[in-house]
Amino acid sequence: MHLGLNLVSGEIVCSDLTADDVVDPTALPGLLDQIGGPVEKFIADGAYDGTPTRDLLATRFGEIVEVIIPPPKTAVASPQSVLVPP
Repeated sequence: MHLGLNLVSGEIVCSDLTADDVVDPTALPGLLDQIGGPVEKFIADGAYDGTPTRDLLATRFGEIVEVIIPPPKTAVASPQSVLVPP
């Protein structure tokens, strides 16, 4: 089961029940199709981590959407990443 929530109102804004072989990012376009308004913040688990998810969200909702997805435990920094000192 895939759910999208409005964290302010607690309302379920999108949902889908898929087979076990459907991974989270594959279900995302259909979930986003169900949302009738703008999205300012997208919070998800590490299964959604990656450029395809970020690109899809930027295409659908613009560059202002804040994406919060923790990287998976096995993630490594890419050569393009920039470390910002604290």
